Amino acid sequence: MATTAFGDYTVLVIEDEAFTRMVLAKMLATLGFKAVHQAADGEAGLAAVREHRPDVVVCDVEMTPLDGLGFLRALRAGGDPRHAALPVIFMTNRADEGRMAEARDLGADAFLVKPATPDSLRAALGARLG
Repeated sequence: MATTAFGDYTVLVIEDEAFTRMVLAKMLATLGFKAVHQAADGEAGLAAVREHRPDVVVCDVEMTPLDGLGFLRALRAGGDPRHAALPVIFMTNRADEGRMAEARDLGADAFLVKPATPDSLRAALGARLG
């Protein structure tokens, strides 16, 4: 099996819409990630980060009960140095400057406009993982 640029890495997808989450997981698997983990909201995402220790997170912004900004705030404030440095790529269909500025202030690493494509995922993830 040929290795890809992402073959040594694991990724966590946090997305509240099941269909979108499944499509993202399939795209990420096609990009060659060693493992693709999934969570349906920010709370489940925090638990999945602790359980699976992903190398990168792809996270929706608008979710309930805990949205992407709440997830990132809790992740960065948790005291684990690995979580403080964990790359988080936000996906949103509302890329308003206020929301993006808040996400950057919290430590978001990149933004993708929904719907994500394999090319946009590859570019954003490649820039974070090398």
